[in-house]
Amino acid sequence: MKKKKESRSTYNITGASGEYFVAAELSRRGWIATITLKNTPNIDILATTINGNRTLNIQVKTRSISNRQGWILNKGIENLVSKDNFYIAFVDLVGKEEKPDYYLIPKNIFAKWIAKRHQEWLSTPGRGGHVRVDNPIRAFDKSQFSMFEKYHNNWDF
Repeated sequence: MKKKKESRSTYNITGASGEYFVAAELSRRGWIATITLKNTPNIDILATTINGNRTLNIQVKTRSISNRQGWILNKGIENLVSKDNFYIAFVDLVGKEEKPDYYLIPKNIFAKWIAKRHQEWLSTPGRGGHVRVDNPIRAFDKSQFSMFEKYHNNWDF
């Protein structure tokens, strides 16, 4: 049976829920967290400590309950940032009765990893030995997160 593709509205709700989960977890830990407007590029949540000494810019990527394949990103995820306060929060909505799973990874660490992984993918033969063609898709799943285990559910920024 063919898997039904998520509708655009379901996709938007999934993304918003991930943002709210991350903002709630930050708030629970004493951060002031606010979700940005939808057209804010690369930043979904702005967070600061109560005394204002530390700020975070967070991009949230959410995997829905029905998506067990992984995260699909575009090549812009490889762009490096000039500050060390940028993070990507990967949220896995594992089930309706379960708490989400989080990976909170510094942006530049992830950007370098995914760029290197994509170049490795390009340099290996595709199906039937064909040369792979570059494309803007960057796909991965949790099985590839072994090197990011220290960021798994780690809220110590």
